[in-house]
Amino acid sequence: MPMCAMSRKTILVAVIALVFAGLELSPLCATEKMTPGQLVSLHLDAIGPADARSGMKSRVFRGEGVWRVFQGGHARLPGTVFEASDGDSISLRFDTDGNPTYYGEHLIYNGKNVRIFQGFPGGRSPLGEYCMTNKTVLREGLLGGVTSTAWTLLHPEASGAKLKYAGLRKVEGRRLHCLDYKARKGGGPEKIQLFFEPDTYRHVLTRYSNAVYGRAATTTITETFSNFQEVDGLTLPTRWKIHYNSRSGIVAEWEFAFKNVVHNQPIDPALYELGAAAQ
Repeated sequence: MPMCAMSRKTILVAVIALVFAGLELSPLCATEKMTPGQLVSLHLDAIGPADARSGMKSRVFRGEGVWRVFQGGHARLPGTVFEASDGDSISLRFDTDGNPTYYGEHLIYNGKNVRIFQGFPGGRSPLGEYCMTNKTVLREGLLGGVTSTAWTLLHPEASGAKLKYAGLRKVEGRRLHCLDYKARKGGGPEKIQLFFEPDTYRHVLTRYSNAVYGRAATTTITETFSNFQEVDGLTLPTRWKIHYNSRSGIVAEWEFAFKNVVHNQPIDPALYELGAAAQ
């Protein structure tokens, strides 16, 4: 074989070997080797620098929302949404402006107790009842994801939850990093999964599933987050959708579009009381 041909072949083999070696050594490409800690760290960097994250003691979101019922009835009601959070406390209020059949939602965790407003004349809405039955979603800062200061992954060591990296999963037509979340206490959904974009590591989806004795899920709630924008040095979602699907025959959706966000504004303690008006 001519020397030049042999040299080209040798170089090609060396280049291929280096490429594959790089892939094997890269923790971001070898996703099967990624640890929960690595994924959480990348996710926190995606939110913003550590000093910017720690500097935000409280947050207030305001915007518009809509409630839709697709099965088990038909409805479409617009309203206003207000979310206040400081530390691990959160108050989410969706107000349908005095509609007599569905008043809206007021979901609260005040750092000690979960409180849920009765959205219907006869009791709580499906979402409200779910949050009351599965207090973990509010108590451990899961509901709302990065929109609130209570977000569980901001201080994972404090939550005491068990995290397990479950690889890349195809969810709603796209491949996302999956993190299995097991709450430190009872009172929560049987299965909680957090999903992150593989290129940005933004948290874009949470799925809660409840089943009876290991059977197919009886109730599934999916939160999706989109329209990320930079606010005060942090990258936050400004659109939040909660999709509720129950085998009892109810399929409904709450969609919120935040128009305004303010950081480090003193939060009136009254906002953590049921029925408190959004300020």
